[in-house]
Amino acid sequence: MKKILFVFFVLIGFTANSQTIDTTFKGMTACKIESFKAKWNDTLDVDHLGVRIINDDLKSNATLYWALLDSNGRVHIDGNASISKDDYKNWDGSNIYPFTFVGRLYNLVFIKPE
Repeated sequence: MKKILFVFFVLIGFTANSQTIDTTFKGMTACKIESFKAKWNDTLDVDHLGVRIINDDLKSNATLYWALLDSNGRVHIDGNASISKDDYKNWDGSNIYPFTFVGRLYNLVFIKPE
C-alpha cells in the first residue's frame, strides 16, 4: 500500500510540474531611433524604441506596450498605445506597423540600420 501511495504522489508531482505557467519576461524587439534625452535628468540618450503587443482581439483593436531604451537596454520611459478603428484596419499584419504607429504618435525619427 505504501508503494502504491508513493507512486501516486510521484505521478502527481510530475504532472503538476508540467502544468506550470512560464512567467519569465520575454525581451521585446527594438528599432533604432534618433537619440535624444527622454527626461531632463537623464545622463544617457534613448536611442531605441521597443514595442510588444500585449493584447489583440484580432478583429478591431490591439494594445501595445512601448518603451524608450538607451544603448544598454535600460528603459527610460514606457507606456501603452491602442490601435483601433481605421488604424487597426490599415494594419496589414506586418511586424513593422506597431513601430510606425508608436513612432507617429510620439514623432520619433527612425534610423536605417547599418
